[in-house]
Amino acid sequence: MKSIRYYSRNGGLMLAMMMLALLALGLPGCARSTGIQILPVGNRDVLALTAADVVQIMRAAGFTDMHIREHGRAVRDGMARSGAVQVKIDDTVEAVFAAKGDTIYVSTRSRGHFYYNVKTGWPQQPFR
Repeated sequence: MKSIRYYSRNGGLMLAMMMLALLALGLPGCARSTGIQILPVGNRDVLALTAADVVQIMRAAGFTDMHIREHGRAVRDGMARSGAVQVKIDDTVEAVFAAKGDTIYVSTRSRGHFYYNVKTGWPQQPFR
């Protein structure tokens, strides 16, 4: 059986336009890549966090909602498995979250140091 072929006079142009359209649709996905790495760090204590806890500590550390949406699960999983995580943007460490009992100690490059108690919430004063 012979296949049916259709030759268009501007077929090359249409193919090029389709390729450009597909490329343009793919670029926003690449542009959304934030360059953030969540690296588990060994710690004696581990702590299971709720989604609300992760949102609280990551917002306080200065991360955007997009960062929290993309990387919150990795932070939660790292805290549950290793007890601490290091958040790097490119080659710079932006924050470290570490568990000790029911408390998460947070150290950030831009917002300083603070802690969050999972049972009681935010303390009255930051630690020094």
